[in-house]
Amino acid sequence: MDVEIKEMKTPSDVQPLPEITPHMIQSTFTALDAKGLTQYAEGGVYIPTERGWQLLKKSGQREEITAYGHPNVTSTHTTTLEITKAAEIDKEADCIIAVRADKACADLSEDFKNELKSARKILITIQAGRASDTIVAYGSPALMLSHKEDIVIRKSDFIDNRTLAILADKAANELDQELVDELKKGDTKVKIILEIK
Repeated sequence: MDVEIKEMKTPSDVQPLPEITPHMIQSTFTALDAKGLTQYAEGGVYIPTERGWQLLKKSGQREEITAYGHPNVTSTHTTTLEITKAAEIDKEADCIIAVRADKACADLSEDFKNELKSARKILITIQAGRASDTIVAYGSPALMLSHKEDIVIRKSDFIDNRTLAILADKAANELDQELVDELKKGDTKVKIILEIK
């Protein structure tokens, strides 16, 4: 398939999209076609059906959160981990791994929330300094996602308004030790990437 891709200029405040290759486009259409989600259109081209477009729009929902480490991070909780907008925590807050977050559950986009509520799998990648770790968890139709200060990821299936995801494969005490060491530094910038799969 020959596809011409023209470079588009974006305003300085908008991050450019990753480069889209002809192979990526061909793979996408092959996958859609295999599920009967493409149709022949005027001009001799194949385009996604309405359902195909919906799937393309929904796939790959992503949110990015910026937060900071704190000297009182212990990361010892065995069933949860938490990110908070609060600036200060004490050492008893053993599930909190980052503070001064720029987003809580309530700040996530409606599209993202809706996808998460369809019980989709979510990858949560935490990056600080040169260290990173990834948690696999799941959404649920019961999620409220309404808390204005916190985000909590749980190994259990307990849900309240702070819960982002359940049935996680890691809690705070299972994060990579190099990452935890970075999170204990008060000036460490932390990036949390949420990707629905």
